[in-house]
Amino acid sequence: MMRSFFIRCGLLSVLALSACQTTEPLPSKRGNPEILWDNWGVPHIVAVQERDAFYAFGWAQMRSHADLLLKLYAMARGRGAEYFGEDYLSADRSVRLLGIPALAEQWYQEQESGFKDNLSAFAAGINDFAQRHPEAVSDQVKAVLPVTPQDIIAHTTRVMTVFTAGISECGAVLPGFDFNNQPPGSNGWALGAKFSSSGHTMLLANPHLSWHGMETLFEAHLLMPDLNLYGAALVGSPVLQIAFNDHLGWTHTVNPIDGCDLYRLKLAGNHLSDGYWLDGVVHDFALSSETIRILRADGRIDSEVLTIRRAMQGPIIDHAGEILSVRLALLETQLLNGMNRQWWEMGRATNLEKFQEILSGGHLALFNVIYADADKNIMLAFNGIIPQRSTGDAFFWRKTLAGDDSRLIWKQAHYYQDLPKVINPDSGWVQNSNGAPWYMTLPKLDKNQYPENIAVDVTNNRELQSLRMLAAQQKMSFEAVIAAKHSTHSLAADQLLDDLLSAARVSNDPLLHQAAAVMNQWDRQYLAESRGARLFSLWFAKWIELTIAKATEANPSYVFTPDQLLGSRFYLRPFDSSEPLITPSGLANKPLALTALRESISQLLAETGELDVSWGEVARLRRDGIDLPGNGADTDLGVFREIVYELDIDGKMRSSYGDSFIAVVEFSKPMRAQVLVTYGNATQPQVFETSSQLHLSAKQQLRPAWRSQNEIESNVQFREFLSYDTLDIYENRTR
Repeated sequence: MMRSFFIRCGLLSVLALSACQTTEPLPSKRGNPEILWDNWGVPHIVAVQERDAFYAFGWAQMRSHADLLLKLYAMARGRGAEYFGEDYLSADRSVRLLGIPALAEQWYQEQESGFKDNLSAFAAGINDFAQRHPEAVSDQVKAVLPVTPQDIIAHTTRVMTVFTAGISECGAVLPGFDFNNQPPGSNGWALGAKFSSSGHTMLLANPHLSWHGMETLFEAHLLMPDLNLYGAALVGSPVLQIAFNDHLGWTHTVNPIDGCDLYRLKLAGNHLSDGYWLDGVVHDFALSSETIRILRADGRIDSEVLTIRRAMQGPIIDHAGEILSVRLALLETQLLNGMNRQWWEMGRATNLEKFQEILSGGHLALFNVIYADADKNIMLAFNGIIPQRSTGDAFFWRKTLAGDDSRLIWKQAHYYQDLPKVINPDSGWVQNSNGAPWYMTLPKLDKNQYPENIAVDVTNNRELQSLRMLAAQQKMSFEAVIAAKHSTHSLAADQLLDDLLSAARVSNDPLLHQAAAVMNQWDRQYLAESRGARLFSLWFAKWIELTIAKATEANPSYVFTPDQLLGSRFYLRPFDSSEPLITPSGLANKPLALTALRESISQLLAETGELDVSWGEVARLRRDGIDLPGNGADTDLGVFREIVYELDIDGKMRSSYGDSFIAVVEFSKPMRAQVLVTYGNATQPQVFETSSQLHLSAKQQLRPAWRSQNEIESNVQFREFLSYDTLDIYENRTR
């Protein structure tokens, strides 16, 4: 059936596939899975059995992201350099050092049998697609095939390890695990019935991730007899990680947990072979080795033997002349082996009680869980695999620890029941934009009710803007949530601009007067048409740079950390956690701020020849040949609509990070949901129009999530009927 359909349709191009649309009703029962691809490149997967759905999900990811998916799996094996060259060597060393491939093998064997079958089915879908459509996979990545279930676990483990290490001190010492030098981002809201103008709960899912590589999100829809699950997953994941069904939904934001610690070891002699001191006793390192194959630029294959040494704390690394041991909670506690299954069970839950029972398994490495349901419950749970540390505050554990004291080697993680959370607060809402858990609603939580090392007390301007937007409302409509999600108003401008303008006006510099006039007319937005936005953002960056330089000049050992940005070094009135709606404010050093403004004026005039250039003229939404005026800006400027731009080759700024998958969901009857994948739902060439959603992003618009039979059938671009044989061959296949 499948082959005859493919012959009829050809599957050579989107046009050919469109010509083969069918009006056959959405099937409710069929032996094999089907995929209905809609006009936005979203797969609607229809299946009866779980493993059918997993098989089709693997197939769908290959059609949309084959090259990216296989490259990510190669990196999870610690074999990126073997397939793609020496640029991947440092990341391979980190993967092997942490033992991720071996853990993946162990954890696969420990999976519950039913979910083991699901992982095998997902791998089978990947391999079958590649076998039946070799023309759709580039030659460079074919060597990675076939994929095994162990690869899937290794990949999801590596991704969570990168997230966890990258937001802690460990990312700086693990090559390839530094989170791409990007700050963690995301917004999440859950609004209760009394805060909703319709009387129904609402959920805002708004992750901010890189638009490239392992952070790429894939939108999908799973339809089974007892499940209607819609959402997004990081490419290569076998399950949806942000999702909603007919009963409930959740989103995630990166939370400031400390899931990794560094220990400075005290060697017993001049050589590693002499061992290390622990509690006054010399211990030998546990030794193992890995052979890494490296594809050189001239086509030669070299080999490198990586010697791995483990102390009691974890594997060691020589960093800047220090011997450090790295201890990651998600790898040392073994909890992560249930992560993918836990996400799958969350998607099948139908009420808050069941959802919390699933969360209590504690298998998710990090992330806040922001939740809403049709029973009018909302919740925010600060979640993750967080070590139980017996002493010291959060800042103590952020530093490199003494490696000769076993009392600092934690063994267990906190239980879900002990972590901060709020359910149905009096405010009627919960929120997080990557700050500490204490600000998930107002009044804020009492952090003294929790261990002092559970989280660093930090927030950021984007989160403060989130709090202000919610606190200013009595109720919000579905449309108001969408509008708020796209807000480009700069809180930093409200905090600082009045002081900056007054200082500029009393100066004797006509250029400062001219700049003040431009910024006085600025609407304090980062819309495409906003004039003055570029000047302010340049000034803001220069102001931070000069402030840090001054502090370093006064104290050469000074180290800037992002949590200082709202403090007294920058603001006349620094952030006060008891007054999050009105602090920080004012310039701590007006002369320095004017110096920063002069430098910004010179730079902008050199770049554009004018001071009132519009934001969209220099900030561009660019992807696959599409080039549109941009909107949105970054966290530090206090813009809720986060899109980060980086310098492009033509001197303009190119969108690279920020708004990724967006979903606004109202748990009404019928349910309402608007969604978007900002950069499109495919990276594979000649599959779909990958940048078409970027036009909606430029207009600050979302699109309907098609979840019903009529909606899907009315927007089918093409349909695939899938079939496959026994899956056993994929469990034991060699690479």
